[in-house]
Amino acid sequence: MTEKQSLPDLHDLHILILDDDPAIQRSLARALRGLGAEVKTVGSLREAELILDSWPVDILLADLKLKQGTGLDLLPRFQKKFPDGLFYLITGHGSVDSAVKALKHGVRDYLQKPVDPIALARRLQRDAAARAPSRLESVLDPYLIFRDPVMAEALADLPRFAALDEPVLIQGETGTGKELVAMAVHRISPRSSGPFVAVNCGAIPESMLESELFGHERGAFTGASSLHRGRFEQASGGTLFLDEIGEMPLQFQVRLLRVLEERAIQRIGGEQPIPVDVRIVAATHRDLHEDVQAGLFRQDLFYRLDVLQIRLPPLRERRQDILLLASHFLERTLNESGQERQVPVFTPEAEALLLAYPWPGNIRELRNSMTRLAVRLQPDMREISADFLRAAHPSLSKPTDCSGNDIVCIPAQATMAEAEQLLIDAALKRTDFNRRAAARQLGIGERTLRRKLNNK
Repeated sequence: MTEKQSLPDLHDLHILILDDDPAIQRSLARALRGLGAEVKTVGSLREAELILDSWPVDILLADLKLKQGTGLDLLPRFQKKFPDGLFYLITGHGSVDSAVKALKHGVRDYLQKPVDPIALARRLQRDAAARAPSRLESVLDPYLIFRDPVMAEALADLPRFAALDEPVLIQGETGTGKELVAMAVHRISPRSSGPFVAVNCGAIPESMLESELFGHERGAFTGASSLHRGRFEQASGGTLFLDEIGEMPLQFQVRLLRVLEERAIQRIGGEQPIPVDVRIVAATHRDLHEDVQAGLFRQDLFYRLDVLQIRLPPLRERRQDILLLASHFLERTLNESGQERQVPVFTPEAEALLLAYPWPGNIRELRNSMTRLAVRLQPDMREISADFLRAAHPSLSKPTDCSGNDIVCIPAQATMAEAEQLLIDAALKRTDFNRRAAARQLGIGERTLRRKLNNK
């Protein structure tokens, strides 16, 4: 694919740029117009308000620091006028506090100057595709809670997948919500009136796996005092969720493959095959491609399951959802415990602490942390401080482990150029030095990455 062919398409998007620097106005407007967008530029809040009253704005790019006020001053008016619009802050004066405030109040993202126009355009195209008209959040609510466009992109195909009757393979780290996604697939599918049956393939002893999945006849073996219908029969007419499918013993995988192909099971001790009508959704935290290469997972079963695939991002890659989920879990725990009280809010320092932590246990760790926090709350508490948060979750105060492939630690004394180089090096290592993939992870164009590497 050529560089020109890979450029984003911003046709049908109306973009307003608010910046009191004419040079920045011109450079961004020229790039975005070249990709098909309708663009207007203004240099003051008053001019921007006039545009909002007379022009349909899909996306607003606002400078944080203006001569008379701040770009955030325009956010309430924009949200009221265009509730489905996307608001971005662009600034050369980044700080944790302003970033937290921006994310908390509904800003889509917080971008620091200089902004690469092509990387920005890719982000705008992705975010615009994840919002209306599909309104993915409303379709999946209340099964899944998210706002971050990274999660929206991961789930963009879920409604279409649910409408089909083919297997779905959900991949993601432990604690990213794979079972919730499986339940969402079932509940918005034509099989929603049927049962949803979940089984953890890694939690069942190998000796019991056949009976658990396929069932057994009375007297089939010692202790089989009655007929037992297995999970396949229990799920007939609905969805069978095979969690941690990568943990299934290799010798049993051929049995499962035969059942999936023949759509019939045979109970232990039974003589006749029993037809089963189930839709399979499988999940794993493992890389099944690598397991197939290592001989740990059957290739034919992998291709039978890998028809429709959903990859869930870890929580550290969807940081806009951290505060949203923390408040949700805290409120839910208080409600479940019967406490009729106002839900305390996090102080800016506590919010910064939540956003900075990498959450290796993902959503499950965050939920457990909020449960412990709720137990410690005093009746008269209206705010949750950083110190109180650390007491409930001591790991928040520990130094970040820089040994993991998914974590980049930047020394406090590092220059911007040095920090940028650390991020580039980490992206290249994660992608096996594939420049196109690394550039995509970094949110910049491939040519920009090439230029930065040449300037090392």
